[in-house]
Amino acid sequence: MDLPPVLSALGARVTIAGPAGERSAPVEEIGTGYLETSIRLDELITLLEVPPLGGRSAAYLKCTTRSADDWPAVGVAVVLLLEKHLISEASVVISAATDKPTRLAAVEKILLGRKIDENLLDEAATQELSIDGDLHGSAAYKKQLIRVYLRRAIHEARAQSR
Repeated sequence: MDLPPVLSALGARVTIAGPAGERSAPVEEIGTGYLETSIRLDELITLLEVPPLGGRSAAYLKCTTRSADDWPAVGVAVVLLLEKHLISEASVVISAATDKPTRLAAVEKILLGRKIDENLLDEAATQELSIDGDLHGSAAYKKQLIRVYLRRAIHEARAQSR
């Protein structure tokens, strides 16, 4: 559950090969549901392309209920491009709280063109999400974790850009 949100936020693509030939797809389009992918039984991933960060900065934070290598209750990946203290590019993907890695387009839209401050973080963290509860936490608990970890990941990405 750790790599898919990170790779999705970074804009990674995979090449998939099978008897019908090769095809390319963004990583975020591979996951279709809980432990399900769009890769057919007669296909396999032959190449993973991760674009260079360039001037962007990234952070991935997760909360586990047991050990660090346990299945996370929530994971948050954030990639930002800051220009003159304003966010000119934002990518936010969560995992474990949903049935597949999920891009938070509404949060990305809120972040664009703005300076990171507490009002912005409050606005981004209050976006309504459809969250699944499981043995790692209820939906309400995971929503609160996302609010907290989204703020932390944005702060971490900003710190990385310095």
